[in-house]
Amino acid sequence: MALLRKNIWTLFILLFGGSLLFLIAISYYRWLNINESYRLKQESLVDLVSNASHSLFVNQEIILDVLGSELIKDPEFTDTVKTKPLLDQLLALNPAIVGFGLANPQGKLTFISSNLNPSRLPNLLQQQASRDSFQRALESNSMVLGRTYYMGALNEWVIPIRKAVRDENGRVLAVMTAGLRIKGASRFFSNDIHMDKYNRVTLLRAADHYPQYHSSEGADMELAYSKPVKAEAMQRAISSLLKKSGVSLASLKETESMVSFRIKTNDWKSVGVARFDKKYQLWTVSEIKLTKIYDDFFESFFSYLVIFGLGQLVIYRLFRLIASAEDQRRQDLIYQASHDPLTQLPNRGYLSMHKEEWLSQENPPEFSVLFVDMDHFKSVNDSFGHEFGDEVLKELAARLKENAPSQATLIRQGGDEFLIFIHETDDKVLLPLAKGIITALSRPYQVEGINFTLGASIGIAKYPLHGTDLDSLLRASDIAMYEAKKHKNSVRVFADEMQSGYLHKLVVEQQLRKGLDNDELFMVYQPQIDSNGKLYGVEALVRWQNEELGFVPPDQFISIAEASGLMPRLGEFVLRRSLSEMKQAQLETGLEFHVSINVSVRQFMQANFMALLLDAIEVSGLSKVFISLEITESLFIEDLDYILPLLQQIHDMGIQVSMDDFGTGYSSLSMLRTLPVDELKIDKSFVDNILNDDAARKMVQNIIAIGKNYEMAVLAEGVETQAQADLLSRFGCDRFQGYLYAKPMKPEDLKTFLCNCKGND
Repeated sequence: MALLRKNIWTLFILLFGGSLLFLIAISYYRWLNINESYRLKQESLVDLVSNASHSLFVNQEIILDVLGSELIKDPEFTDTVKTKPLLDQLLALNPAIVGFGLANPQGKLTFISSNLNPSRLPNLLQQQASRDSFQRALESNSMVLGRTYYMGALNEWVIPIRKAVRDENGRVLAVMTAGLRIKGASRFFSNDIHMDKYNRVTLLRAADHYPQYHSSEGADMELAYSKPVKAEAMQRAISSLLKKSGVSLASLKETESMVSFRIKTNDWKSVGVARFDKKYQLWTVSEIKLTKIYDDFFESFFSYLVIFGLGQLVIYRLFRLIASAEDQRRQDLIYQASHDPLTQLPNRGYLSMHKEEWLSQENPPEFSVLFVDMDHFKSVNDSFGHEFGDEVLKELAARLKENAPSQATLIRQGGDEFLIFIHETDDKVLLPLAKGIITALSRPYQVEGINFTLGASIGIAKYPLHGTDLDSLLRASDIAMYEAKKHKNSVRVFADEMQSGYLHKLVVEQQLRKGLDNDELFMVYQPQIDSNGKLYGVEALVRWQNEELGFVPPDQFISIAEASGLMPRLGEFVLRRSLSEMKQAQLETGLEFHVSINVSVRQFMQANFMALLLDAIEVSGLSKVFISLEITESLFIEDLDYILPLLQQIHDMGIQVSMDDFGTGYSSLSMLRTLPVDELKIDKSFVDNILNDDAARKMVQNIIAIGKNYEMAVLAEGVETQAQADLLSRFGCDRFQGYLYAKPMKPEDLKTFLCNCKGND
């Protein structure tokens, strides 16, 4: 009997313990769900408010712009203060505005709406509350929001908005100003935009952290708008934003991303969502008090406690089954999320989850990161397909496991890139290890009966010598790996001088953004001559002269534009400027000739590329039959199913398609047969050696033969001597381009060249 009682109590304890675990688990999930629910609600609210406020400000900016341009037509706008009926009419139509005024650049209001008392009007440049925004308006081409303040002339709390009115030379003639009402029935936002009393929505100025607008009702206006957000709360919020987003504050502002945050200070605890409006430099912030989340959670939690107390014997077995299945599922998901399904190696997710083990100890041991990258692996996928490439990756992973130290952590970074973390920093150990790995990875591979060889490059970075955080270490090892790639099948340890090239790219990217804004880029044009010695057309080439960097070669800044996402903008500049200048050249010289324009992979893959192309052609007025788009072979291996219909559409409109640098890429003859290509361009590297290199000469002959077989014209680039031109002519080349005929020229020089061509005809 005693034994039976003991077993019963043991079973009861087990039952109770299992039920308690279930209670904890569902309570935990309820906590997550409540937080997620409020996050989604706040994201929707912030999206609504930020879009609405942005649209409002844009509309008001248009009104100020148009109104200011109209008012300065009055020759008396710089004289003494006058009321204008036009301002009163607009005020009646726009009740959210408390008053309009036009001020001269010295801050004195001259034209005002009739509801303003002239005797109580301050000088906007001298009044402390308006001085800063008025000064910024004088310096800005966009509308400027002033700090929310109490306007004594109207007995109103307002958000001042100001827009400089300029003449055609950019000189400020006046400043149009108005005030947005934030209280009363006609305020620009209703107080009920927030969800409830536990929620508040704020428009927060980025420059000084003063609230621009609060949605909460019954707030003390003086208290709400006279002081900035406390520094501690602001710092906590920014730190939380950066942590949750994983990017810099500058990036958040630039992308205007939605991001959540959490604030915990002595006098304020909340969770919220924020989004930045970079045009008007405002944060749209929604916050919910943590006490509300706690209340919702404990309301659910107490219900669970009641169910737990009443039904623990019934739910025990069910919970045990569910818990076991859930635990297994969770482990499977964690494994799937942290391991590469192809090679079964840990992945970047695993690295993120376990980086604290390497970096966050009180006295972390020194270690090294080996960044392994395969050379020419992309050609395997391009030539044999991704399934074939997957088999190669499996073999790569097996060789890495076999040759890496047993205590090392192996990570598949992505693609053909792998990381090896090892507790070793001695070059005498690291370099032989890396070279051994390269040797193992460079042994011949055999897949599906095909034998081939790949190379590998390894970059090494050491902790803490080359970085004290994971991003710095990975960047250093990546830079070292690219340095190793220059020497092929090599290993390099990171050195500070390697970073100079990396930093130079950053400088070039920064200056290129400015250069596009400041119209530093320009076009030159190199003539193309046909086999009869007559002008066939020109190739448009972009050039860049920067005040800080000097002349930057295209092979430097174009690759950086591709990597940094600037290529669509640069490509649009090239397209529009080339079409416009060459249409003007045709009109001035009376000659009709073709214009060849290079189109990059990224530009071509834009969703709106076709619309942009047609608009540029229409604006320039150049006939489609004189336009040729030059596309490199690499374009055709990006997404042929998407590219082919688009190329066919371009071709059907009468625009020619030219394949640039033919023979240097991966396109096959079967692919070439399906493409609507009108012209093949022989790369300069073949033409350079055509007189003394049999391989180059045969390649040129083959390219010309391919072009003839597919009824395509063939153009040779880089023709510099008459001997090259004569040999190309004998081979049957149709068109020629190079220094033998003319160097790339600016539009003015090209027109002279075209006139000479016309005179020689």
